[in-house]
Amino acid sequence: MARDSGSIGVQGLRELEEKLEGLTNELAGKALYSALNVALTPVVKEAKQGALVASEPHKMGGVTVQPGLLADSIRKKRVPKREMTGELAQGAAVGVYIGKGRRQKLYPRYWHFIENGTSKMAATPFLRPAFDNNINVMIAKFSEKLAKNIDKYTE
Repeated sequence: MARDSGSIGVQGLRELEEKLEGLTNELAGKALYSALNVALTPVVKEAKQGALVASEPHKMGGVTVQPGLLADSIRKKRVPKREMTGELAQGAAVGVYIGKGRRQKLYPRYWHFIENGTSKMAATPFLRPAFDNNINVMIAKFSEKLAKNIDKYTE
C-alpha cells in the first residue's frame, strides 16, 4: 500500500531549542517526555477504538483469550536510549507499544496481521489511521504542553 509522503512544517524550533538549552538535561528530558506523552494520548485512544474485537473468547497458545485483548494491549511506552539510533540518538522518544494486556497477561502476537493483512485476510488498519488522523492534534498538544513545562521549569 502506497503511503502519502507529505511534509509538516513546524515553526519556532530555534526558539524552543534556546529555551531548552537554558534547562538542565534532567529538566529538559522531563519537559520533553511529558509533552510527548500528552501528544500521543489521542493516537492511543483512537487505536484502541479501531482495534478489532473478537466476537467470542478464543484459544491462543492453549490459553483462552477474552475479546478485547488487542485494544487492551495498546499503550504508550518510553523508548529506551539503547533503542534510539540515527536522528533520535540524542533525543527523547515515546511510541505506541503493543504488549501484554492489562487484564490478560498475554501478548497479542497477531496484531501486525490485522494491521497489514495477509494473503488470506484483508488489512484492517488501526495504528496507522490513528496516527494519520491525529498529526495536527499531536503537534498542538506537544507544543502546548512543552511550553507549559518550560515555563514551569524556568520560573
